[in-house]
Amino acid sequence: MGMDDRRSRDEGGWTLLELVLTVSLIGLLAALAAPSFHQIGERLERKLTLDSLASDIRLAQREAESREAVTELRIDPSGGGYRVVRGGKAIRRASVRPRYRLTSNYPSGRILFRPSGQVRGGTVWLERDGKRVGRVVIQVASGRPRVEVDP
Repeated sequence: MGMDDRRSRDEGGWTLLELVLTVSLIGLLAALAAPSFHQIGERLERKLTLDSLASDIRLAQREAESREAVTELRIDPSGGGYRVVRGGKAIRRASVRPRYRLTSNYPSGRILFRPSGQVRGGTVWLERDGKRVGRVVIQVASGRPRVEVDP
């Protein structure tokens, strides 16, 4: 036996069985992790939608205070969007993705900000397939919105 024969027998390497098991294990872990990534994406989408609504609630409040005029955030009857209205004129419009719908406990879906910026407390819910998946809670008098996303 020569030197080259001994070296080829001592060299390490992966067997076909080891490679198959490794690839199978990686595939199994990826399959288990995929639903979690999907849920994280959906939750983030809901959070961004509610954050945008909360930002527009703050906009309506600032408009009422700075212009010293009644300002409203009106939720469309279909629940597909809303608009900020001052003096009968829409100053901001927004819509939610088609799979979502907005509802609230405000009469006719109208959140009314007085010239002082005060507002009646309440809640605007984000729904998907008739199930509530998040909400913006508007604090009494201060009008400060708080976003809550369901898991």
